[in-house]
Amino acid sequence: MQWKAVREGYVIRFLHGEDLVGGLLAFARTHAIEGAWVNALGAIVDPELGYYHLDRCAYTRQVFAGEWEITAIVGNLGRHEGEPVLHVHATIGGVDFTTRGGHLFAGRAGATCEVFLRLLGVPLERKLDPEMGLILWSLES
Repeated sequence: MQWKAVREGYVIRFLHGEDLVGGLLAFARTHAIEGAWVNALGAIVDPELGYYHLDRCAYTRQVFAGEWEITAIVGNLGRHEGEPVLHVHATIGGVDFTTRGGHLFAGRAGATCEVFLRLLGVPLERKLDPEMGLILWSLES
């Protein structure tokens, strides 16, 4: 991974084969990031995406084998009980120009993955919402 601090946060380049989700969480720990917006593009290998079923409070997860273009990754980095939490969705495109999308659970960088972390300047705390079954933003003043 290569990175550089910029005016509003960080730009990060993941090298071929590096773990995207684990790498972003480790970066957040190392740099004590408490709140950031995440945008990324590039390529991904073997992405695992999920679809959340509210009626069951559970994800259906699927690995899409092979190399895919990242047409967009968007989401945020926050904190839950002191640990970084990554909530990002990805849209990926295949060689036949079909797309898939969902919550990104895992994947490794293809040729590259370029990420912009825009620091929010305030902590983005999450708490468990028992009704939804998810750790959601806690925006209480």
